[in-house]
Amino acid sequence: MTKVEKRNRPPKSCEPCRTRKLKCNRGLPCDSCVKRNKQAVCHYASNADRNEKRADNGESVAERLKKLESLIATVAHGTSPKELISSLSISDTVGSEEYGNGRSSASAEASKSAAREGVSESQQDDGSTRFASHIDSNHWYSILENIRSIRDELPVASPLSYTTAPSSVAPNSELQASENLDFDLESAAGLSLDRVISALPPRQVCDNLLSLFFRSHYSMMPILHPALFQQEYESFWESPSETPAIWIALLFSLLTLSAGVYQASGRVPNSPDAIPSSKALSKRTQECLLLGNYTKSKEYGVETLLLHLVASWLRAKASDTNLWFLMGKVVQLAICKGYHRDPTKIPGLGISPFEGEMRRRVWLSLYQFEALMSFQLGLPSMVPTDCCDTALPSNLNQTDLYPGISKLPPSRPLSESTAILYAIVKSYIMERFKKVVKHTRLLVPAPYEETVSLDAEVRNTYENIPDIFKYKSLASFIVEDPSIIMGRTTLELLHLKSVIVLHRHHLTHRHDSRFQFSRGSCLAAAERILERQTEMHQVTQPGGQFHDMKWMITSLTMSDFTLAAMVICLDLTVTMKRGAVAFQNPKDDEEFGRHLAIIKSAHKIWGSLSESSEARIVSHALDSTIQRVTEYLSSRSASTSSEAWQSPGKDVDTPSYVTIDSADFTSDLDLMDYIDWTLIDNQFQDPNTQEFDLDYWLMDTAGPLEFMDNQ
Repeated sequence: MTKVEKRNRPPKSCEPCRTRKLKCNRGLPCDSCVKRNKQAVCHYASNADRNEKRADNGESVAERLKKLESLIATVAHGTSPKELISSLSISDTVGSEEYGNGRSSASAEASKSAAREGVSESQQDDGSTRFASHIDSNHWYSILENIRSIRDELPVASPLSYTTAPSSVAPNSELQASENLDFDLESAAGLSLDRVISALPPRQVCDNLLSLFFRSHYSMMPILHPALFQQEYESFWESPSETPAIWIALLFSLLTLSAGVYQASGRVPNSPDAIPSSKALSKRTQECLLLGNYTKSKEYGVETLLLHLVASWLRAKASDTNLWFLMGKVVQLAICKGYHRDPTKIPGLGISPFEGEMRRRVWLSLYQFEALMSFQLGLPSMVPTDCCDTALPSNLNQTDLYPGISKLPPSRPLSESTAILYAIVKSYIMERFKKVVKHTRLLVPAPYEETVSLDAEVRNTYENIPDIFKYKSLASFIVEDPSIIMGRTTLELLHLKSVIVLHRHHLTHRHDSRFQFSRGSCLAAAERILERQTEMHQVTQPGGQFHDMKWMITSLTMSDFTLAAMVICLDLTVTMKRGAVAFQNPKDDEEFGRHLAIIKSAHKIWGSLSESSEARIVSHALDSTIQRVTEYLSSRSASTSSEAWQSPGKDVDTPSYVTIDSADFTSDLDLMDYIDWTLIDNQFQDPNTQEFDLDYWLMDTAGPLEFMDNQ
C-alpha cells in the first residue's frame, strides 16, 4: 500500500500557543503572547519537513539543557540573557541562528567560552569554586550543577553533545572583579603596595610585636600556626615586594593588635625605635586588604579581617555598632569561604588535614567572638547555626600539627594543656550561653520548668570543665602563666553571665515564692561577678601582679560588670519599694546591707574610670542608688512605730522621693512581668551618649510603689 504524503503546511499558531494548545490570532506578537507578556518568544515555525526524521528525545533534551546552561551562565556574567530566552522553547531549527535576534553562533560560542573556566581553573584563580560548593541548594548555581548532572546522564553518542560544559563560575564573579569599592574600607584606587610596605616598622619592632601576640594573645585566638607563620615571615623579609598583598595585610593586622596591647597596658617597648600607633597600623591593614582583594583571596582573608576587627575592638573604649557591622562582614566572608562547614563533610574541596584543622580554629574563634559582641549590643547573632556543622578543633600541640600532615593524630585529653585548650573549653560554656540567650528571647516565653532545667545544664557544664580552668584567686598564683589565670577568670565570668541572663526576668517577682530560686541565683551570680571586678581591679593597678595584663579587661568584660551592678541596684530598688514586706526576717536585713556594701565598692572602681562615658553613666547610677538606699535606711530607722514595718496591711511610711518618682509609673503594671533590658544592653554602644538617665531606668523597671506595697 502506497503511503500518502501529507502536504507541508505552515503552522497556524505561533510556537508558544502551539505548545500550550492555545488559540492564536496569527499576530506578531499574537494576542495570547501579549496577554502573558511573552512577546519576545512569539515566533512562527517554517513549513514542517515531515520526511526527515526528528531528533531523538535524548538529543532534544540535551539541546535544551545546553541552552538553559548557557542562559544561566550568561546571567552569571551580568550580560543580558534576552537572546537566549527564546531558545528555551521547542524549536526544530538548530544552527547559526539558535540564539535568535541575529546573534551569530561565533558570538554565542565566544560568550560560552568566556563563561567557561573549569572547576579546577576557577579554584586556582580566585577560590570561588569553594564558595560555590557551600551555597544554598536553591541558588541558581546549584540549579546549574543539577542541570549538568542530568546532562551527563544523557546518551554520549548524541551529535549535539559537547565536550565543554557551560560556565562553572561562582555567582557574579565577573561583577565582583570589576568592583574596587568597599563600603567599609573605602577604595583601592591610588594605593601602592610598595608605599604600604615602606610604612612597615623596623624589623626589630616587628619582631617584638609579633612575639607579644604569640606569647600573650595567641591562646585567646589561636588562628595561626606559629611555625608556618615564622617561615612565611622570614620569606617576606627576603623579598617583601614579591609577597602577596593579603599576607602583608595579615602581618599588619598582627602588628596592629599587638601595638594596641602595648598602648592599653602601658608597657615600655624593648626596642629603641618607637612603636607606631595601633590606629596608624590599622590603616595600613585596610589598604593591604583592598590591594589583596580579600574577598577573593584563597587564604588568610578571613583570618586577617578577623584580626583587624579584634584590634579595632581593643582600641574602642565603649561598645560600637560599627564594629558589629564589621563583624557581619567577617561572618559573611567566612561563610562564603565555607568555614561554617566541616571539610570532612564536603568531599572534593581539596582541603588538606592541616588546612581543615586550622579552619576549625578560625571558625571557633569567630563564632565565640561574634556571640559575645552581638549580646553586648543586645542584637541577635549573625551566625546561622542551623546551617553550620564545623567540628571543634582537636586538642593538639603545635608540634602535633604541621603542613603536609597526611592524617591528624588523636586529640589529646582535655586535662592536657595546649594552646587551643582554652578555646575548646570556652566552646562548651559558650554553647550553654547561646542556648540561654535563645531561651530568654523567645517571642512566647517558655515554661518556668524549662528555665530551671536549663539552669542545671549551665551549672553542670561549668562543673565538668578541666580543673586547670576552674576559678582560682588571681592573687594566689605567682608562677602560673598569666594568660591561663586570666583565661579561667573570663570563663567563670561567662558562666556567671549565663546564670544572670537566664534568671534576670524573674528578679522582680519577689512576691511570688515560685521564683525565689531564680532571684537567688541571679543575685548570687551578680555578687560573684562584682567580687571578680574588685579582684581584677586590684591586681591590675600599677605595681599589681597583672598590671601589664589590664588590656584583657575589655569592653566585653566591663559590660559583664555593668550587668551585675544593675542587677544589684535593681534588687535594692525593688526592696525599698516593697517596704516592710521585704524585711520579714534578719536574713533580709543582712542581704540588704551586703548588697549596699557591694555597690559601694563597685562605685569606687567605676569612679576611677571616669575617662570612659560608659563608666560615668554606671558611676552615676550607682551613686544615685547608694544615696537612695542611705536615705531609705535613715527614714526606716527613724520610724517610731515598729508595727508599721511588721504589718503589710498598714500604710508604710515611705520616703517622699520614692512616692514622687513612682507616681509617674502607676499605669505600667506590666513592667513587673517583663523588664526591658534591651535599653541597658544597647545603651553603651555610643561613646557620645550623655543624656541617658540610668537612675530613672532603675526606678522605672522596679515598678510602681502602689503595686509593690500591695504584694
